[in-house]
Amino acid sequence: MQAQKAHNPIREKLQKGLAHQQSGEIEKAQRLYKQVLKKVPNNPDALHLLGVTYRQLGYPKRAIEYIQKAIKCNPNQAPFYANLGRAMMDLGTDPESLLAVCDKALSLNPREREARNMKGIALTKLKEFAEAEKLFQDLILEYPNFSDAYQNFGTLLMDADKAEHAVNFYTKAIMLDPSNVNNFLQRARCRLKLKQFEPSQLELSEALERFPNNSDVQHEAARLLFSMNESNKGIEYARLAHESDPRNYHKTITLGVSLLMHGDSAEALEKMKLAQKHAPEGNKTMEWNLALAHLANGQLEQGWEFHKARFEDPSAQVQHRTFDVPEWRGEDISDKTVVVWADQGLGDALKAGTMLPQLMDRAGKVIVELSAKGAQFFQHSFPDAICRAAQMNVDLEATASDYDLHTNISDLVEFFRRDIESFKQAPCPVFTFEKERARDYLARLKGHNDKPVIGFSWRSKNLAVNRARFYLSAPGIAPLLESRDAIFVNLQYSAIPKELDFLKSKFPERFHNFEDVDLFNDLLGAAALTACCDFVVSANTSVADMAGILDIPSIRYGQQEPALLLGQKNPPWYPSMTYMHPFVDRPCADFVPEIIAEMDRQLENWTPDQRNARLEL
Repeated sequence: MQAQKAHNPIREKLQKGLAHQQSGEIEKAQRLYKQVLKKVPNNPDALHLLGVTYRQLGYPKRAIEYIQKAIKCNPNQAPFYANLGRAMMDLGTDPESLLAVCDKALSLNPREREARNMKGIALTKLKEFAEAEKLFQDLILEYPNFSDAYQNFGTLLMDADKAEHAVNFYTKAIMLDPSNVNNFLQRARCRLKLKQFEPSQLELSEALERFPNNSDVQHEAARLLFSMNESNKGIEYARLAHESDPRNYHKTITLGVSLLMHGDSAEALEKMKLAQKHAPEGNKTMEWNLALAHLANGQLEQGWEFHKARFEDPSAQVQHRTFDVPEWRGEDISDKTVVVWADQGLGDALKAGTMLPQLMDRAGKVIVELSAKGAQFFQHSFPDAICRAAQMNVDLEATASDYDLHTNISDLVEFFRRDIESFKQAPCPVFTFEKERARDYLARLKGHNDKPVIGFSWRSKNLAVNRARFYLSAPGIAPLLESRDAIFVNLQYSAIPKELDFLKSKFPERFHNFEDVDLFNDLLGAAALTACCDFVVSANTSVADMAGILDIPSIRYGQQEPALLLGQKNPPWYPSMTYMHPFVDRPCADFVPEIIAEMDRQLENWTPDQRNARLEL
């Protein structure tokens, strides 16, 4: 006959509480644990489990308080330390402290699963990737259905710049635990980093169906659509995410930038100011987007105040060079040498280069550093300056020392473009071109005094999905060449043979391609050819900037560009430029008739006089 176990009400309450806890009835479990603690205040299991319930309810500080009491009562239980680590993670505890807690748990039980998992997380944050990877690999081998290990392995790969491998681990985590929204969120962020927009659209659609009211999923959908230049669609998700979580400055910024790129500048600024209230002081992502919102509203002084924040915002994708000499801050430099450096692409350098004559008037000597091809072009326009390829190492540290101060070319706005009136007063054009070369090119265009010469380009070299929707193909721009009897000159750099062959065969008389001009590498040649034109039609690329700096009447088409438009209808940088925004909900090709209508309006009373005067004919 088997002996009957003695009745133990404390153990029974704990077991019943644990059953409630495991079934999700957390409040019921808490009541039972508290009843135990009334009778036995130092019961370590009740203290520990009550602490875990507080973590489950979103109170990690309270959780830590009770779990630490449990450890004080019984310091030899590995799960106590593991759950303490979980609560510490919820509070964002530093990885060194988390690692110490995990090591304590593992010293008591080397096989403690949660402690090993969290140790891998801590090591990942400390960039100890090899050791963390070994931990996660072992966990996956031992527990092939442990979804957290797959998710955390994916995060390790993301942090180690191996995002292309992380997607598979997030997908496996989703297969094992499709109820965990974080698995979907991490995969969406991974896809976004890899710019894998199409699969992410399908996956986020599934996530939105599974978690229809989850503001984090809505936020990821908004971020994806923003990155695809589909802000008109993304605003809905961004607004839902913001309204559900109005104190989350990340979601407020996403709504702000979506509004900004949709042309809703006033509301975008309102949202950026709201984000500023909730963001940590000095947050550079917030400051950079606040700068863009101010600029989009024509508030230049406020925009320039935060203009340098772009250097510390990863999404801005600019080069931040470092120097051993001080930065120029507007003081007297009449006896100083100043090096001017570029941080962005050619188009931005051309735009900002329009301020160089004003700097040269104030400085004893100016050195301009940019790309080698850019330096050659700048040198022709500014012979009194020294223009050269950037002197720096792979870490963007300056290697030359023949100057007293440095300044960024785009940040000259702080001194020379404080308001819209300063643009109106600025000389234009300040860049020059090789006139004899331009006249030779013009002579090769028969009938140039009888019909307008129209330069055109249709796309950038970068055909990423988020940019391509505002570009055209060669067939897409063909209606422009069909629209009138004119001489059309190819200004499209890096055009592929297939594109050129299409235009040659379709317009054998009208289309002219100068095969002896390298439009991408020979900027002096590109400038001379552009200067031959009476009018230029271009996508939002450096081709348009070249027309702008030479003061050639032009149409530029593309998305909202706060730093270019500065709250104006057309770019104040380029007095002769008209900026047109393609439809946000239709293909860019559908907008070509609008471009043609504006071109016809501007060429209605065309004569070759302006172009001939430019070429001194």
